[in-house]
Amino acid sequence: MSKKIVKTHKKELKLSNCGFDHDPVESIVRSQWQSRSKNNIYLIYRLLVAIFVIAVVIVSMYSHMQKYSFGLFFIYLTHWGILINMVVGVFGAILVTTWHFHTDFQENILKNSEMPTAFKIYWALHNIALITSFAVTIIYWSILHNDKIPINAPNILSHAMNSVIMFLDILIVAHPLRLFHVIQPICFGVSYGIFSYIYYLCGGVNILGNPFIYNVLNWAEPGKAMVTVFGTLDLAIIVHVILFWIYKLRVFIQRRYFSTEFILPTTAPSQRLNRSQMGSQISMVFADDEGCTNDAFKNTQTKYTHN
Repeated sequence: MSKKIVKTHKKELKLSNCGFDHDPVESIVRSQWQSRSKNNIYLIYRLLVAIFVIAVVIVSMYSHMQKYSFGLFFIYLTHWGILINMVVGVFGAILVTTWHFHTDFQENILKNSEMPTAFKIYWALHNIALITSFAVTIIYWSILHNDKIPINAPNILSHAMNSVIMFLDILIVAHPLRLFHVIQPICFGVSYGIFSYIYYLCGGVNILGNPFIYNVLNWAEPGKAMVTVFGTLDLAIIVHVILFWIYKLRVFIQRRYFSTEFILPTTAPSQRLNRSQMGSQISMVFADDEGCTNDAFKNTQTKYTHN
């Protein structure tokens, strides 16, 4: 088992996995669990996620504006997190809807082996939203929350449901989670740290009038603030590695127990193949995250089954 884990990490830590190349490209707009090119349930799921994350931002903003200045809403990492969740949710819904209803868009994706720029942006934002959500939830409930802070709907939506929805998403989506992609949430976290420092230098205050955003990120005590920054980055790395293995488990379960019948776009005549005949070239069939050239992904529809 330990040898398998080491082998998996070595394979994953290839420099080629730093970027956004992945075959099949359309895994960005598919669910791990769908067998057809288009799936109504996954489309509805993406639309519901978009509605939910928009509602979270609206509720959080409204709750904040009841007591505090609107501008102060944007200084908190929690709110940065739910805003990027909203961007990811809406962006994902747009991509899947376009894939579902626009044949030309789908055909162009299938003809080209290169990942479209829009897919790359969505994938990177999804990585950031995923890790940020868990980091916010863990830090808030373990360090920042106290008995004076009410546990109400806005609080739960911003500090708990954000992680729930992103965890659900990592179990459903088809695209992989790359270890090297941890650099994206790290850059996001560093950006927030720099913002908090500039905000402090400019004399900014939090909702209570204190000259810092969070008491654990008080730049009047730079040593303490730096410990917080690096501790948060370490937490992001740990969360990312854990979620990587959850992604691997997702792929294993789908390949082992749910790969029964697959409808693939292809120009070849209809034929039925079993798993041994299909081999490793049809990477989408077995959710193989290593990627390979798959000539089956063309224009028309062919049904494949395996025993």
